[in-house]
Amino acid sequence: MATFTWNPRAWPRATAIGLVALLAGLTAACSTDSFGTLKKNVARAGVALQRENDADSLAAAALLRSSYMFGNNPDRALPLIARATAAAPERADLAWLHAAICQQRPPCDAQPLEARLRTLDAANGAGWLGELVRAWTAKDTERINEALRAISQTDRVDAYYTSLLARLTPKVAEAGSISLDEASVAVIGALAGETISTYLSASQACKGERLTQADVLKLCQGVARAFENGDTSITEMIGIAIAKRVWPEDSPQWKAAADARRVYEYRSKLLLEVDSTSRGVNINRYIALCRQYRREQEVFRAELVDAGKNPDPPER
Repeated sequence: MATFTWNPRAWPRATAIGLVALLAGLTAACSTDSFGTLKKNVARAGVALQRENDADSLAAAALLRSSYMFGNNPDRALPLIARATAAAPERADLAWLHAAICQQRPPCDAQPLEARLRTLDAANGAGWLGELVRAWTAKDTERINEALRAISQTDRVDAYYTSLLARLTPKVAEAGSISLDEASVAVIGALAGETISTYLSASQACKGERLTQADVLKLCQGVARAFENGDTSITEMIGIAIAKRVWPEDSPQWKAAADARRVYEYRSKLLLEVDSTSRGVNINRYIALCRQYRREQEVFRAELVDAGKNPDPPER
């Protein structure tokens, strides 16, 4: 059986430049033959998972079936995620995944699913991203601004990354009789494919000439804050990029964004150094930390503390 050394920290950098970069990273991390073996193992896991009745197994099966890397079968993915959300109707993470899978696969109507997510977790601006994408595609300025207003009034933009990774990765590993490292490749890669397109619409709506309009500028300031509080590094980076467009350089908000970017770059570099000396990520510890923390950024911080490193960059 093929083995992999996979770094979950490839996630934020990969999604920042799109799923193509993630695929390139996978190709670099393992041979073509090994990746082919992984795909077969993941396919086997998907078949086994869809026979189960618990919410996490069904959600894992749906995620794999929806992935362009490991399935791309929306006709199978949508019924599976519907079964998962029916089995655990109170879980916002599964409601988000249901909406995300639907959003990528018209003619599926994601609007009722997004409304359900907003009911379960009104503080999460991700429940409005689908509407923003549709409005942006339609070039409907009024709807674009209404979606931005809704996001700007929320606390954060979450993809429930740590929750889904911690819950679904062990299910994939058990069902496919594969390592947690291999299972994490599938789950992280599939999650990346479900998020990037909706995030880009927010960045597009908060740049250029639109920011010369005072009302749009104010909305995008709120959007920046919500993204900066998001649960993945890529979400935070998008928020930082928007914040630097919508606040003057001498403002506390611009300076806070610049500091957050500096922290991210420091921790990313240090984590890669730790990984290179310890021969990769301790995936069991990584999953345990994902269970503990909402934000991926806090997981990274805890890993550095585990390694005896200072997680905070030196004062400038």
